[in-house]
Amino acid sequence: MGYIDLHIHTTASDGTHEPDELISEILTKGITHFSVTDHDSIDHIKTLIRLAKENNLEFIPGCEISVMYENQELHILTYGIDLKDQALQAILAENILIREVHNNALIQYACTKTSLITFEDYQIYEDDRARGGWKSINYLVERGVIKDLGEFFDLIKDFGTPLTFKPHYEMLPRLKALGYPLVLAHPPAYFKGARLSEAWLDELRMLGITGIECYSPYFKHPEDSDYYIDYCMKHHMQITCGSDYHGRFIKTRHLATPSKRPEDLMIKGFDFL
Repeated sequence: MGYIDLHIHTTASDGTHEPDELISEILTKGITHFSVTDHDSIDHIKTLIRLAKENNLEFIPGCEISVMYENQELHILTYGIDLKDQALQAILAENILIREVHNNALIQYACTKTSLITFEDYQIYEDDRARGGWKSINYLVERGVIKDLGEFFDLIKDFGTPLTFKPHYEMLPRLKALGYPLVLAHPPAYFKGARLSEAWLDELRMLGITGIECYSPYFKHPEDSDYYIDYCMKHHMQITCGSDYHGRFIKTRHLATPSKRPEDLMIKGFDFL
């Protein structure tokens, strides 16, 4: 059995690969089980179901949904989704609108700082999804306002209004009601990499989290990964692995890294197609 990667992005959100390009790379990497979890998007899932079947790959449809814990954005990986689920579609539409409103406001702010851009120009700008990222950052880079992702986040700090989604205590029960596995993505990405306390994890678990992404390139020390594995074992939660691969947009991340096989994980309740 080959490798498993349950956290991958495509051009449906901020990755650089179209579905066929991704499948080619998956086959090259020896991956047999995978999921695509685009941010608040399921646009490529139908195509990926077909391509996975054609290439004898085990695929589970997914998406990555943003919620807020106080001032911290959390990413929730949602698996086994039904493309016709109207309640899920409503949640995704809400988050997409939040992103759009924030991006528009950010660009309007940037317009006050430079004569290189106008909001009208941004509105008609056609983003090349194969570049990865999203429309606002690509527009600002192409127009010479910023150089890279770091400067984009610096601009948001100067703007003073962070991207803010709906709170975890509202969103997690809504997601739980849909009946899907809900996995906390890359724990070291939050609170400057500090280990999340058991009390904090207990709160998320009680609200609906069923698993933790215990294997991720975000982990710098094996003992930190072991901490979350022990928590999952104690509470009979799912243990997953994901590369958070974005193709050429984030060149330091690679498919099947960390390299794990399905039998290395605890993924009961994950129904691959």
